[in-house]
Amino acid sequence: MPDFVNPERKILNQFDLNPWFFSMAYTEYLQFLHTINDSVKGVKTSVDIPCSAKIMALIDMLEEIQSWMKDFPPEEMEAQRYGNKAYRKWYDKFSQSVDSLLENVLPEELRAAVIELKAYLLDAFGNSTRIDYGSGHEMSFLVFCMCLYKIGYLKEGDHQATALRIFAKYLRVCRALQMEYRMEPAGSQGVHSIDDFQFVPFLWGSAQLVGNRRLTPDSYTRKEPAENYAHESLFFDAVNFIFKVKTGPFHEHSNQLWNISAVPSWDKVNMGMFKMYEGEVLKKFPVVQHLRFGSLFSFDKRKGAPAEPLYRVPPPTAAVPPTQLDPG
Repeated sequence: MPDFVNPERKILNQFDLNPWFFSMAYTEYLQFLHTINDSVKGVKTSVDIPCSAKIMALIDMLEEIQSWMKDFPPEEMEAQRYGNKAYRKWYDKFSQSVDSLLENVLPEELRAAVIELKAYLLDAFGNSTRIDYGSGHEMSFLVFCMCLYKIGYLKEGDHQATALRIFAKYLRVCRALQMEYRMEPAGSQGVHSIDDFQFVPFLWGSAQLVGNRRLTPDSYTRKEPAENYAHESLFFDAVNFIFKVKTGPFHEHSNQLWNISAVPSWDKVNMGMFKMYEGEVLKKFPVVQHLRFGSLFSFDKRKGAPAEPLYRVPPPTAAVPPTQLDPG
């Protein structure tokens, strides 16, 4: 086991993006996403997935976190679109309880890792100052899951349950928070982003649909299929949630998803999602500046990285526009 430390921010300006791109953390995180992605290809959310006692303990932890919402109902506020201040009371309860939550989940021999794990869990449910939530918070939860693998709490046999049980439960908690406390999308680009709050449900959810001959990519743009198959795929589940919270023509409120629906196969959608995720999340300074690094999620240079940066200041990396995803 490594010597656990209190994780710290390392990406403080644009110049820190280069070492981030060549860090162990960047490489290992992408590998983690791909590993889980491959494990759920063609696997429906509704199938019977083996869940160890450790998986169930994590789900119970997320259930407890969600249950605190009833203790802090939304406050009456002057008319405003976003940000009910009762969220801050919920978050205070969460932050005060995070150590005990993790100590209850982890066996005694792994509890020294709490100092690192809690940094990622605390960042996973939004920002209490801005009362917002976005793909950076989602990433923080996934880093938390990756670290559980690195300390040996989660094993290879837990891959499918990580995506379709733990992450699926996490999504339900976050959606409940977003609805209850009217959280603002963090850095949302509106119709120009794939979703106001999440990204990875579309990544792993498209993997679930690889090889599916019944559901083509253009089927999710209609409300009825999205609702009927939400229980089978994280992708359709995410689109179904969009239909619940947005009104108007799909191509207007979710233009990126509308464009992606023209891609002919789920395999190509899945590959394109990885390119978009790197461009829209991992290579965007406003998102990754909040990441913290320790012994488990290390900012150290990965093996084989160039001795000198390929460029001094990384140019902004645009996501691959859905219309440019190879349709052939």
